[in-house]
Amino acid sequence: MTPRVEISKRLVLINTASAVGAKLISLAVILWLNQYLLRRISKEEYSLFPLLVSLIFLLPLVTSILTAGIGRYVLEAYAKEDNRAVTQIVSTMMPPLLVTAVLILTGGLVFAWYIDRILVVPPDRLWDARLMMALLIVAAAVKPPCMAFSVGFYVRQKYVLNNVVNVCGELLRTTLLLVLLLAVSTRVLWVVVANVTTELVVSAVLMVLSMQMIPALRFRAREIQWGRARELAAFGGWSLLGYIALRLREATVLFVLNRFASLADVTIFTLGYIGRRQIDTWVDVLGGSLYPVVTGMHALGAKERIRSIYLRGGRIALWITLAVAMPAMIYAEPIIRLYVGSAFLEAAVVMVLTLATYPITSGAWMLWQISNATGRVRAPNLYAFMVQMAIIALVFYVVHALHWGASGVALVFFAASSVPEFLVLWPLGLRQSGATFRAWVRETLIPGLAPAWIASVVWSALAVLVAPNSWTALGLCTLAGAVCYLIVLLTLCLEPRDREDLAVMKAKLLGLLRQDLRIPPA
Repeated sequence: MTPRVEISKRLVLINTASAVGAKLISLAVILWLNQYLLRRISKEEYSLFPLLVSLIFLLPLVTSILTAGIGRYVLEAYAKEDNRAVTQIVSTMMPPLLVTAVLILTGGLVFAWYIDRILVVPPDRLWDARLMMALLIVAAAVKPPCMAFSVGFYVRQKYVLNNVVNVCGELLRTTLLLVLLLAVSTRVLWVVVANVTTELVVSAVLMVLSMQMIPALRFRAREIQWGRARELAAFGGWSLLGYIALRLREATVLFVLNRFASLADVTIFTLGYIGRRQIDTWVDVLGGSLYPVVTGMHALGAKERIRSIYLRGGRIALWITLAVAMPAMIYAEPIIRLYVGSAFLEAAVVMVLTLATYPITSGAWMLWQISNATGRVRAPNLYAFMVQMAIIALVFYVVHALHWGASGVALVFFAASSVPEFLVLWPLGLRQSGATFRAWVRETLIPGLAPAWIASVVWSALAVLVAPNSWTALGLCTLAGAVCYLIVLLTLCLEPRDREDLAVMKAKLLGLLRQDLRIPPA
């Protein structure tokens, strides 16, 4: 019998490629938008958007207890062809999700009205801040109930269709931004209007399509089983710790800078953190299609495959993150100068410090997929919570007591994120995956780091000899190091299985090329 949940490298690659395409469009819009706004509005007005967005992430924290386990348990029930269990899961979680949405909406609107008592807001932008926060709250309240019915894309691994919808959403967002910014006025308010409108439309479309994929995703009052709610809440409770930690840290850093440093520091940190945020997002995009695959492996009891995917996934995560992070650190100053001007050069320091953790953290990246698949989410999320709380406490101290600004906050981020990693997360990942430390060093750490360290010599030499002062020169310097990076990776760092997969991909590409050009096979 063919399993309902497919475990396939081909499917993972197709899903990942579609996600990359969708993300490229989103990245282009973000890069254009930041540059456009910073050249036309003040730092103080610009700082409102990242500040309010970081705060809005705090509102749906409780909903993650209710939503974190829905996808996993629906996938498990669907794999067992238990359609009634699927209906029971979404029916059980819908009442608490609706109650939570109402609480977010009512409490959030009050919060929006008194926003000037919590944040430093320029008086002439108070009504803009209130309206932006109110719009963000509406979107935050609507999304949780929709999520319960939108897990069909995750369960069926229909990421290509999901990304098509998201691409259409980006086109809608871009169109609205262009019309509002170019035809109406240049205000950060329009960014929120365009984002919220797009999010509501995309959420509705995803929910409808998901319910068509899995008809069992429907609400039936008679199928409510509170025992299932407790099971999902127990899973989501530990996941909530990690979610709270990340969102609290993002919001608190900007809040502390806003209250005890300056609005300029908020803008500088936001600009310097763009590289880190984008790489994290891209890694999540590239790895998102692995979650149902690893869950399927666990359901089938394939322990050796889980060990193998942990080692290989960490190696690939190092290759991906360091291929971008290393040149971004080396060329941080010219990147910031060319992007937004010399007035924001302190953001280069923030960029270097926030990217410098990747050589330490990326090798254990697959821990999160494995812990989610096996249901052992307590330990990694407890670790994440403790680390992020430490960062928050240190940020408050260095800004409030020592009067450090954005660069000081970035230094705290680097130190507090790096040191506990090899003390806690490395051993935890090995224990949950079943891999040995020796195998991890040999198959993940050494081949994962080697291309970046060797290529960094080329990038650093060119930074001194060429000192790029244009996008063309910067691109050529980056490309030269990237060629070295690729040569080292392909000749010294690939495992036999990596070479086999590349050979298969090469054969398929050549086959498609011959078919298009009508070239007979040799």
